[in-house]
Amino acid sequence: MNRRDVLQGLSIAAAGAISAPSVLAQVVPAPAGRSGRQSQKGMSARDAVVLVTGSNRGIGLGFVKALLERGAARVYATARREKDLPALRAIDPERVRPLVLDINEPDQRAAAATAASDVNWLINNAGVAGSRDERSRILAAPDLEDAKWVMQTNCWSPAELCRLFAPVIKANGGGAISNVLSVGAWFCVPSATSYSMSKAAAAMMTAGVRAELDRDPILVSGIYTAGVATRMSGEQGMDPLVHGHQVLDAVALGETEIIAGTGAERLRDEVRSDPKAVERERIERLYAPDA
Repeated sequence: MNRRDVLQGLSIAAAGAISAPSVLAQVVPAPAGRSGRQSQKGMSARDAVVLVTGSNRGIGLGFVKALLERGAARVYATARREKDLPALRAIDPERVRPLVLDINEPDQRAAAATAASDVNWLINNAGVAGSRDERSRILAAPDLEDAKWVMQTNCWSPAELCRLFAPVIKANGGGAISNVLSVGAWFCVPSATSYSMSKAAAAMMTAGVRAELDRDPILVSGIYTAGVATRMSGEQGMDPLVHGHQVLDAVALGETEIIAGTGAERLRDEVRSDPKAVERERIERLYAPDA
């Protein structure tokens, strides 16, 4: 199963058509309701200065466009490759500031924090799904190098960006940090265990950052996304622009846990209703002939 299959499986499972082969993790989605709201920290996109990682396509590009539509003053749109920057600038030459940023490169992270010193909102979106073969597993993998790469990209590098930008945001009067996670943090896709591991770890990282910033005027939110039409999901699900607006609505309300995308809330409820039954079903799917 390649990385497109992994995310496509998550997307379809969230929409209720099928369930991807999976094993539940210990990250249990929060119950419905607004207990996680910190309304006093709600962040509006209007006049905001935002840095979005992984902006050149998919969910990240959806965020850029949604922020501009909501009246953001400036959006630092980042991509790993220089050749992707002109298209980003063309979206709005006045307000979009393209930056080269491979989030796994320490020097580039530091340069981004210096260039975007007026930021009051960080959206950690960039991430990877993992390799296309057994290297994404644990026991079947020849080694754990793939798992380490996925964990670096999806957890450690976003944590480093939180460390860099939290002081910047605080110095600029407060704002928000929004980490794009996944419904894959709630259960394990065995053919891509490293992906679920990394997203579960990133969820705990987000909770830790939120705790450390509890007394500061910075809203820290985890975005549990599923069912968004991107290249890696096979273009199935919600339009990334609509997803972006959905997230911005939740951040404006001060939500700390944001369930976004087609069918994401349904999948959360499925996991919560009978976790052991869901776990057993996913294990059986793993061993099915067509798994």
